[in-house]
Amino acid sequence: MKKSRTTFSILVLLLFVCVTSLQAQDAGLVVRSPLFGSVPKETTGQETLEIQSYAAQLGLAQVQVELDANQRVLSAISNPAYPVTPGDTFRLVYLDGMKTVTLDLQADDQTSVAIPGLGVIDGKGLTFQELRKRMLSMVQTYHSFSNPQVVFTGTGSFTVSVVGEVVGTRIVPAWGLSRLSEVVQSASPYASTREVEITSVDGQTKTYDLYRALKKGDLAEDPLLKSGDVVRLKRAAKLVSLGGNVYQGGTYQLLAQDDLSTLIASYGGGVLGGSDVQNIRLQRYNSATGIWDVHYVDLVKNPGFALQHQDQVIVDTLPPSMQSVTIEGAIATSEAFDTLSSTALVGYTSGRIFYQFYPGETLKQMLSSIAPRLMTVSDLDGAYLLRNTEKIPIKAQQILYGTSEQASMRLQSGDTFIIPFNQRFVTVSGAVVRSGVFAYVPDKGINYYIALAGGLSDDATYPTSISVYGPDGKKLDSSLPIEPESTIAVAKNTFVRDIAPTVAIIGLVSSILGIVATVVNIILDAKSLYP
Repeated sequence: MKKSRTTFSILVLLLFVCVTSLQAQDAGLVVRSPLFGSVPKETTGQETLEIQSYAAQLGLAQVQVELDANQRVLSAISNPAYPVTPGDTFRLVYLDGMKTVTLDLQADDQTSVAIPGLGVIDGKGLTFQELRKRMLSMVQTYHSFSNPQVVFTGTGSFTVSVVGEVVGTRIVPAWGLSRLSEVVQSASPYASTREVEITSVDGQTKTYDLYRALKKGDLAEDPLLKSGDVVRLKRAAKLVSLGGNVYQGGTYQLLAQDDLSTLIASYGGGVLGGSDVQNIRLQRYNSATGIWDVHYVDLVKNPGFALQHQDQVIVDTLPPSMQSVTIEGAIATSEAFDTLSSTALVGYTSGRIFYQFYPGETLKQMLSSIAPRLMTVSDLDGAYLLRNTEKIPIKAQQILYGTSEQASMRLQSGDTFIIPFNQRFVTVSGAVVRSGVFAYVPDKGINYYIALAGGLSDDATYPTSISVYGPDGKKLDSSLPIEPESTIAVAKNTFVRDIAPTVAIIGLVSSILGIVATVVNIILDAKSLYP
């Protein structure tokens, strides 16, 4: 019963992830018909975006959990980077002949530790583990068979000063494992997260980027603090707010070179489906008039639009009355329209465009508008239109470059225009370095395609087991030349089968591959799902 419940819970989790992934795939590039012209959007009322707190900008908890004395000791012992801190206490036990000597020691304000009768150890710049080794070595130097033991009994503490863009100068308590991000809670919302200075007692000043530390995982930008450090917070140079139809709205401190596209794509995580990317609302404070001016920026035509300090950017949704068709398949959704490798399908998963068409716009007018996004692998003669429940073959090549009765066909809201890939492919999966889809080359055998995939990986079975399956799923003779649309499967030396196709289908990111592998193992053990 317990095993069944566990299996059910994991299946529910996997279903949630799948649904989330599929939902994420709904987003696509929004392209507006050029027939709309350059008529500016009617200015709407100003919408104030609140400046997030300093902690919220960095994703810090407003209230930090304080560790008690025992928790600090355990953290110090388990962390090899723990530095010797003024006030740290230790217990040293060793044998002096037949007598047991027990000494309670403490690091002074210079991090020196004096051992009565033996000497003084300078703990400056040492970790606890390094100090411990020196203490043991000193005892053994004078007492060879003393079997010395060092026990960490208590952590010291110190204070650091936080000055600059804060609510008054703050003296903040800290200890050996306190990091920069833990002492800046009093910073104002306008304090810089990208340039935080720390001046040590020796007068050296270093600058750190807390945004990079906490948002990008660069721990080197969030250093451990030391006694006497002075933390200086500058005023942010380029503070911008982002809101509306984006994945992650908020207040962001941009670097000098960051522009509108960087703000939306890198900081905000991109736009959601149905976003009006050709009318990005920009609210900019006018110091001369004392009011906020509202402008609209076309992200497609002007992605490098320069932002200013305290700009507010809002991504609006398309009006409900705006009609659109969906274009899917061999269509480019970036500006790198045609960079297909001759051997592999690199960066050319099926694209999706939401095309906002002008009332009465024809199929020829739409194709002419998206023509720059067509690729060498676009099968124009194999294209078709899905309208309601009808599948209508479309000779796009004739419509664009010749004569066709379909050229005057008018677009309807909800139409889906499919452009297949014209190149045939071979799939290589399993125990290879790079599983993927590769361009078909006539008269080539399995060794050719395995070489394209980077060769066999370390988890390939020995002797190697390779199977070839045709488009209909039937097993083929692996000694013969590979047929187009075939699949080459290299067996892995594991109970887990190659799950790359599954991962590709559900769009899972690499960080959850371990979860999927675990689910597959459970399913195999239960003999319920995986064939």
